[in-house]
Amino acid sequence: MVEKLALEGGKPVRLQKFPDYHAVVDEREIRAVTKVLRSDTWRRGPVVEQYERDLEKYFGVKHALAVSDGTAALHVAMAALGLGPGDEVVTTPYTFVASATVALYQNAVPTFADIEPNTYNLDPAQTEKAITTRTKGIVVVHLAGHPADMDPFCEIAKKHGLWIVEDTAQASGALYKGKPTGTIGDVGTFSTVDGKIMSTGEGGFCLTNNDELAEKMGSIHNFCWAHATSNIHQFYGIGYNYRMTEFQAAIGREQLKKLDRMVEARRRNATYLTKYLRQIEGIAPPSEASWARHAFYYYAMRIDTEILGVSRELFEKALSAEGIPLTPSRSTPLVPKTELFRKKIGYGATHCPFSCPHRANEIDYEAQRFPVAEAVDKEVFWLTDALPILRRKELNDIIAAAEKVATTFLARASRSVQ
Repeated sequence: MVEKLALEGGKPVRLQKFPDYHAVVDEREIRAVTKVLRSDTWRRGPVVEQYERDLEKYFGVKHALAVSDGTAALHVAMAALGLGPGDEVVTTPYTFVASATVALYQNAVPTFADIEPNTYNLDPAQTEKAITTRTKGIVVVHLAGHPADMDPFCEIAKKHGLWIVEDTAQASGALYKGKPTGTIGDVGTFSTVDGKIMSTGEGGFCLTNNDELAEKMGSIHNFCWAHATSNIHQFYGIGYNYRMTEFQAAIGREQLKKLDRMVEARRRNATYLTKYLRQIEGIAPPSEASWARHAFYYYAMRIDTEILGVSRELFEKALSAEGIPLTPSRSTPLVPKTELFRKKIGYGATHCPFSCPHRANEIDYEAQRFPVAEAVDKEVFWLTDALPILRRKELNDIIAAAEKVATTFLARASRSVQ
């Protein structure tokens, strides 16, 4: 006999509140921050510089730049790469909006290409189709912790003379064919905002092996500021205040030491969930390519809405009613379907940079279709943010609730067909 869903008045699988996610911190972070508090330097200084050296060593790159947040990291990278008015970048429609909107900061515009059906990352073949004479680069997002397939992107970039920015905000500690994500393209950008795999409250960083790009990014993030020999402050370009504080860097140094351990905790719990969830008809756990080390920033669970005879939204409500917290982030529409892009809301009362003298042709975002991304968006949702700190009891409750909800809807779907 199928149990009554909690959504319909039945007893929930779990009555006890799930643990709230929190960054994995201990006395080491507290001591590091206290040391900064007792120092004479709070904004960018020696601790930030040492953090950058630590990042270079860990990721095996020549240059690291610590910045105020992950969006700033993306912006600094694109500004240093010379993106400007009339230019385009290709990225994924299935991502957080910042992956696309940073192009607007440079008066350029993003265009979008469809995604792969298994990893939910940008599809290289579709990306190449989206390239125009105005395209300057590709923003490859390593979504939810799974690396994108970088080799085809590198071949496309070389063929068309484009740069690659890796948006690694969700994939710190992930590996692509043994190489850390964020170290393969021209620039890798990372976020350490609260809730990310590494957390410094707010924060981020850029990685590159290009000396010239490193110098430009270092300048741009600090007002494009140079000190002349005459002691007159010189500003030789459009710059920004994206500096990281000593407090953030102090926490970041300790978080970096724990990164491998934190990723392994995520992987261990994800592996346990997958072992049992894959046995439930109508549910597909996240995949992991043979060449990848998935960091599992989110556990992206997919349901077969046709087999279960239910929408993703209703399945989510039913699972939540059973006491299982879900991540609301994926309830937002695909990026090109947001109001910003549909209405081309520009600067001031204009549609610039979507429509401006530098653009011969306008982009009709409303008319664009992304069959794979649209299908994924209707069926995929992300389980609790607390994945890395969950105990076996919480994991078992997730499995039990998913089985209860899926079995109930499957039975109803079967009866309706008979």
